[in-house]
Amino acid sequence: MVPTKEIIQIFKRQLIPISLYLFVNGLFVFKYFSRAGVDPLVSLSIYIVSILIALFSFYSLADKISEKTYKVTYWSILIVMVLIIIGALVFIDPYSIRVDRWSALSFFWDNFLQGKYPYSAHTHVSLTNYPSPFPLWHAINFPFYLMGDVGIGLIFFLILTVYFVRYFFSSYRKSILFIIMLCFSPAYWWEVAVRSDALNNAFLVFILILWLTKSGRSISNSFFLIAIVCGLISSTRLTAIIPLALYFFKPYLQLPCKQKIVFLTVVLATFSLVFSPFVFWDTNTWIFFTRNPFMSQADKGNIYIFISMIILGCIMALQWKNIQQFFNITSLFIFIFMLLSQIGLIYADGAKNNLFSDYICDISYFSLLLPYCLVSLENNFTIESKESLLIHN
Repeated sequence: MVPTKEIIQIFKRQLIPISLYLFVNGLFVFKYFSRAGVDPLVSLSIYIVSILIALFSFYSLADKISEKTYKVTYWSILIVMVLIIIGALVFIDPYSIRVDRWSALSFFWDNFLQGKYPYSAHTHVSLTNYPSPFPLWHAINFPFYLMGDVGIGLIFFLILTVYFVRYFFSSYRKSILFIIMLCFSPAYWWEVAVRSDALNNAFLVFILILWLTKSGRSISNSFFLIAIVCGLISSTRLTAIIPLALYFFKPYLQLPCKQKIVFLTVVLATFSLVFSPFVFWDTNTWIFFTRNPFMSQADKGNIYIFISMIILGCIMALQWKNIQQFFNITSLFIFIFMLLSQIGLIYADGAKNNLFSDYICDISYFSLLLPYCLVSLENNFTIESKESLLIHN
């Protein structure tokens, strides 16, 4: 059994990811348990204490468990989670949900297949809510639409993420905490219950970063591949740009001036190419310029917060030296970005609402930090993993 003193040191190394994990999931516990008639402070306290006890128990017994046991447990948890997701997709009526991310994807393709401009499709929640995901993300979700439910993407991206976490760490012992803590995350199960695709997109970017790090690919040795991939990922969701920018900003600055220009040109060309079918959908009315996915997001932003976050992002992107520091910085930056964005929305609304008001705020955006937060828990688990997983720039 691991000595208590050593476990305390592990907790100290994990202060940022543990705090962020508890904050994000605590928001969901506080908000939705109160709606169920349960005292939110009591439920939040029980949840936090339970997670801390579970982590302490895991760290105490981790060395006593065999790799084979970890392997069986790892895939067993995945199977259980997949079965729960299937149950949610079968028994939860999507039209009863007041979250329209699933219908933004589904109704987009309804319009497209009927020959109508896809971005003019409103969602099931409101006649003024339109699809905000970028074209490539719609294309990625098209196979799930053809299967009858875009929510099937939840299963696909969960399996893919769990596989790549195992691939990244090359050990079930070092990987299992990721899936355990994801399973204990109310924020994740909210995504499942409402058929949200936001965390799926975050998983996609996360998987790409794991693959790039593990394979040693970087701007210096895979210049055009990285540029094209950045352009493609940027064509999925606006939030997908954040981790990529933090990951590639420092090596990008190290490029010669000519390569900097070429890299940005390839990224923008790829991005533009993906959007071009919708820009030129109707050259008589140029409908794209009156209804496009940028409009659904830009009207809610605060220019001062946005500029501040660009400056902060540049500073933070220059600070990390290994992949563990990148995970911590990315999860922390996403937290700060989303917190200030929500505060900006509250302020713009005249401070009439709070973080739990559905009308103006959306706490689900905090869930985007979960992949980096959870992998930080894994990577901080032993000193060995922290020292060995260096980034290749």
